[in-house]
Formats: sequence, structure tokens, C-alpha cells
Amino acid sequence: MSPSRSDLALAAALRLAEPLVELLLREGVDYALFASALKTTFVEAAKNILDADDARVTDSSISTLSGVHRKDVRAWRVAGKALHTLPTLNTVMALYTRWANDPEYCDARGKPRVLDRAGETGSFESLALSVSNDVRPRTLLQELVRLGVVRPVETDGSADKLMLCADAFVPKAGFDEMLRLFADNVGDHIATAVHNIEGYGAPMLEQSVYADELCPQSAEALNAMTRKIWARAFKEVVTEATKLYRRDKGKPDANQYVRVGMYYRQGPVA
Repeated sequence: MSPSRSDLALAAALRLAEPLVELLLREGVDYALFASALKTTFVEAAKNILDADDARVTDSSISTLSGVHRKDVRAWRVAGKALHTLPTLNTVMALYTRWANDPEYCDARGKPRVLDRAGETGSFESLALSVSNDVRPRTLLQELVRLGVVRPVETDGSADKLMLCADAFVPKAGFDEMLRLFADNVGDHIATAVHNIEGYGAPMLEQSVYADELCPQSAEALNAMTRKIWARAFKEVVTEATKLYRRDKGKPDANQYVRVGMYYRQGPVA
């Protein structure tokens, strides 16, 4: 008897979950704790599906679709939101990316300039305000300094200038930031793959190259090559994204976000 679509989907999900479960176990999250927390994810996903299908959303319909007991659905609805959601680093990353690539904040060689802390144009303050009107420049600066990405530069006894001090956005302050990046990046990658599998609309880019029977030296050579390719692609995408952002900002239909990424994996053949 051929496996059903649900059997195949479950098998694929279990394979995806293997490295995630290893991470959870290493960090002290066992099956019971994860299964309990997963109820909220199933409930929220069920509501999203019902909304997308213009179906009636009730405790019963969510319970039927998700398999989560009605009393747990009711508790979720009373709580109003999930308690386990991780905040994103999108605003901080957007500011970092613009500083590292926007010609207004870079020198003639394309390197990030040392910026004045305050000022109308070309300053950290103007950069922060161009990225977000919801978060104060001082708050963004504190976060960037905490992450080890920006540091004050003293001139004439004053620390009114700021330097970008990372070649790539890799938070160094702690595990929390790494997990938020992990959730954002891998979550969007999986969402793109699901979009393509389910055929919701035009396919989105989600491809990879696989090669095996390589010596370690050959694998490292491919690693170096892909890093060079990504550095060029990163620069081009950021330049175009900045131009389009400035063109679209403030328009009533400017409600889309884009995440473009690349990954490299090396290891022994299973």
C-alpha cells in the first residue's frame, strides 16, 4: 500500500526535525516540554489556514483541524498570543546592512564610514531614523553596542563618533541573538519550500547544489568559493533593495518583506 500524502509529509518533517531535536536536547528541552509548547504552534497554524480558506474560525474548528483539545484552544484564545515567540532582529539587521552597504554611509572604497552620533544627514541618528520610526536611535545604538557590532570612537576626549566593527552580522553577545537569527532565517527557508510544495503561487527561489566523494581540501575550496560568491551577491542585493526601499517607502501597498540567503554545509557522507 502506497504511503499517503500525510505519511510522506510527516516523514519529511521528522527528517527536518532531527537537528532541531538535537539542539533542544542539548539545551535541556525534553519531549514533554516541547510537545506542550508545540500546541500553540498547531493552534495558530490551524487558525491561519481557516482564515486563508475563509472558513468559520471557532474553538471547535481549530480543535478539529489541529488535533489540539478544545480546552487548550480556549486557553490560547483567552491568553491572546503565544508566550514562546522570539522577537526578531530585523530592525537591527536592517540598520547594520544599510550602514555596511549604503553609499551615503560608506567611503569611496565602499567601506563603512565612522559616523557622527547625531546630525541631520550622514549620521548614526539619521541612519537609525531611515530604518525605523518606531525605535529610538539611542535604543538601536545600545543594542548594536551590546551585540558587539558597533563601538564608540573617542576623538578629542569625546565619544561622539561610532564605528561599525564587524565584517558580517554575527551577534557575539549571547545565545539569545543566535537563536533569533536561527528562527528567522531557517523559518523563512522552510516557508519558501512549503510555498513551492503546496503550489500557492509562482515558485520562489529555493535551490541547492550537492556534491559528494570529495576530499576535505576540495570541500574547503568550495567553501572559500561560495563565500566569495555570497559576498558579491550580498552587495548587489543590498544595493538594489536600498534603492527600491527608498522608492516604495510610504506607499499604501508597501507591505512586503524579502529575505535572501545562502548556506553552506560540509560533513561526512552518511
